[in-house]
Amino acid sequence: MVPMRTAPVVLAAWALLGVGAGCHPPRPPGWTEASHGRDAEPAYETLFADGVVHLIDILIEPDAYAAMQADLGKYLRPPPGAPPGTEEQGPLAAGDPIWVPVTVELDGTSWYHVGMRYKGNSSLKTAVHEGIAKLAFRLHFDRFEDDFPSIEDQRFYGFRKMTFSNAFKDPSLMRDRLAAEVFRRGGVPAAMGAFARVSVDFGQGPVYFGLYTMIEDPSDRMMEAQLGAGGGALYKPEPMHGADSGGATWSSFVEQDFDLKAGEDPGFAAVHAVLDALHADRADAQAWRAGLEAVFDAQGFLRWLAVNQVMENWDSYLCIPHNYYVYADPGDEGRMHWIPWDLNEAMLHRTGHCDPDSLAWSLQLDEADARRPLVRLLLDDAHYAQVYRDELRAAIDGAFDADWLIERMRLEHERIAPYVVGPDGERAPYTFLGSDAEFESSLDGPSGTPLIPHVQARLRAVREALDAW
Repeated sequence: MVPMRTAPVVLAAWALLGVGAGCHPPRPPGWTEASHGRDAEPAYETLFADGVVHLIDILIEPDAYAAMQADLGKYLRPPPGAPPGTEEQGPLAAGDPIWVPVTVELDGTSWYHVGMRYKGNSSLKTAVHEGIAKLAFRLHFDRFEDDFPSIEDQRFYGFRKMTFSNAFKDPSLMRDRLAAEVFRRGGVPAAMGAFARVSVDFGQGPVYFGLYTMIEDPSDRMMEAQLGAGGGALYKPEPMHGADSGGATWSSFVEQDFDLKAGEDPGFAAVHAVLDALHADRADAQAWRAGLEAVFDAQGFLRWLAVNQVMENWDSYLCIPHNYYVYADPGDEGRMHWIPWDLNEAMLHRTGHCDPDSLAWSLQLDEADARRPLVRLLLDDAHYAQVYRDELRAAIDGAFDADWLIERMRLEHERIAPYVVGPDGERAPYTFLGSDAEFESSLDGPSGTPLIPHVQARLRAVREALDAW
């Protein structure tokens, strides 16, 4: 295997020779079709096997790393024309971070010229402002194939993209992975994830960046794996003009709010179809439901809503209408399906972040109003209201079963502890933890946001709500 430090230079020379000679350049050292090839089946069992904690080494050339860090300065500057003292409203306003080519190594196998950039919105802005260097990031394995033809159609065990969550606001470092597992147990599609120790060499030798959750990108292989058919239009709605702007809330169509991440849908036909059906006349309730269900998986949405509210996942559609995808499934006659995303603040009780404050944790959802029409209009329908109550019962009996979930939490906590605290654990500035005690008490400690008391409290709340109905 070519050493990681010299490999980029060697491969760049190969790429240039290949282009000049008019032929395909040699593949990088260690390339196999199973690990790097475009047509490889996604190796879920390799990357997301239960119990695995990966070690991922990343090599960034010093100049590229310096450029990445310098680019973060745009999140410290006020927007153009803002009054003195005005802070940037987050990376969405300042634009995405820059991409740079890096080398990635997993279990002795390397991938070269992989695109890497930082990611996040409030999490990225907060870390930059506070001097925390454990930043979430994305990897895009053929991002730089035009510059380096030797990696054309490069894949990572069948995947083109990976995201790495940094456990922002999560002292347990487990919420992203656990919440997604709860959703899948409840029949809600959610991205697969695995723990990964990330070490980065940017010219000073390997530096431990901390324990991350490596998560598949929904625009990659997830739709085919979990819904059975890929190739449909996948949107990631985002309220680009304020939390209650029409598009991401599904109050009205705002094109800028619907970012197409995969597939093709000329004219946003699938989005318009859902909006038209949702806001159609409801005098004939049965006809209204039939029209909606022809274009939207309403049962699946209500299942998501029930599991979401049982666990309490405040940073979602009910508070800020984001952190979800919608997919026009070609295997289901193009109907839209709801996909949760970005779950680091699931199973976390917070107040003061929604209007009204109780909406994020409410179970009866009486507080939901016209600003969240997917909730209000469906729950105003007697049939759908009963479906939602049935899904709440199913969630506490299955996906959110206390015995299973608490055992799972304890097992995962013990598994990742050596990579979070102790001699091989995280160290400032590559951590959000103020002390080892924050992690050690994150399951059932007397303070902070411990997971086990939260689970027990939510189960009591659901049972009380169901009894009161």
